[in-house]
Amino acid sequence: MKHLNIFESFVGILQESKKEKKDKKWIQKVIKKPGALHKSLGIPEDENIPMTTIDSKIETLNNKREQEDGLTKKESKLLRRLNLAKTLKSNIGDK
Repeated sequence: MKHLNIFESFVGILQESKKEKKDKKWIQKVIKKPGALHKSLGIPEDENIPMTTIDSKIETLNNKREQEDGLTKKESKLLRRLNLAKTLKSNIGDK
């Protein structure tokens, strides 16, 4: 009986650690098209996108949205991707 209790507690710990590992990488599953921002900016995927590039593109698109008729569908999608990249970079750090 003693061994059974030890085994059950060990199995419980293993299941919890698997769940924690699963939950840590949830954002990779949410991103539908990884590398699309790199492609649209013309930066190779093996290089990091500088925060200055992200900020300048966001500012350009926001100015265009305010001054002209608005953004095209591609431009609005690019703006959303840039904002997500900025959010993720600020939370994770510039690695």
